[in-house]
Amino acid sequence: MDVRLAIEAELTHRGWPLATSPADADLLVVAGSAGPQLAAVVERTWAAVPAPRARTEISTPSRAVSALDVAAALLRNHAHQRAQSSEPHDLATVKEAEHGGEHGGEHGGEHGGHHHHGGGMDMPGGLPMADLGEDRDGLTLDRLHVPLGPVLPDWPAGLVLRVTLQGDVIQQAHAEVLDQGDQPAAEDPGDSGRDAVRELDALARLLAVAGWADPAAQARRLRDELHAGGPAERVTDRTVALLAQVRRSRTLRRLVRGVPAGPTDLATLVDRRLAAAGAAVRGVPGPAPAVVEDLAEMVVGAELAAARLIVAALDPVTGPVRHE
Repeated sequence: MDVRLAIEAELTHRGWPLATSPADADLLVVAGSAGPQLAAVVERTWAAVPAPRARTEISTPSRAVSALDVAAALLRNHAHQRAQSSEPHDLATVKEAEHGGEHGGEHGGEHGGHHHHGGGMDMPGGLPMADLGEDRDGLTLDRLHVPLGPVLPDWPAGLVLRVTLQGDVIQQAHAEVLDQGDQPAAEDPGDSGRDAVRELDALARLLAVAGWADPAAQARRLRDELHAGGPAERVTDRTVALLAQVRRSRTLRRLVRGVPAGPTDLATLVDRRLAAAGAAVRGVPGPAPAVVEDLAEMVVGAELAAARLIVAALDPVTGPVRHE
């Protein structure tokens, strides 16, 4: 998480917007070193980024500034852009320019740039092929298999959620994490500072997926300030004010009210997310983070559009936890 947060903070400092699809991007950033499965996804994402373009892999937080400087220079380098237009671009170009040929760093699966990744049998044009199955009322309807992830805006690193749809309702679901053995270990819960950073990050993702850009940006600023070592009391007061604003939102309440999420509902998950953020910034231990195994049960019975919100509200840990 530290590498991604360093990259996002630097992008904010530079005023560089985050792309929501490869077609909107000119720079692809990989936070950490992707394993073989995620590396294949990176290549497919890179193929969809139009020229002029550049890409870089950032293995440690301290290299975020220099790597983005190098990538920006490559975007302005006309000779480099002409050369890569006739040949496949090599990621080592940026890495060697940044590190002097050094390779390595921590493993990760968090990516800048966003892409819908699928698999299985496709129809012409890349659309997944439907089959038939009974719905909950015993009717035989088309059944569509749709994968979500692993590279989507505000999406957990490396997560792929494979769902089976009838109409727009999820009938079956399976969650997995690509290259899970190569994921960096998350910090052991109990570090109040890191817990608060993680909860503010999760809050920002939830608000962004809900389409509430300004409060999401506020949560990210609070997250970045705390992550950079800012005074906890200043972050606490402003977080409490932000959470009060979110709780007062009738629009958000209408969006999540009545949406099933396994044995509970989306409104309850959102309330838990807000409560966890409030507790974390006050240094109060919260519940253990959700895990990927929780996801399948939570999304079955929900509409596809709600699945993104359920995932954001849960914000499951996609890597092993480091115990120290």
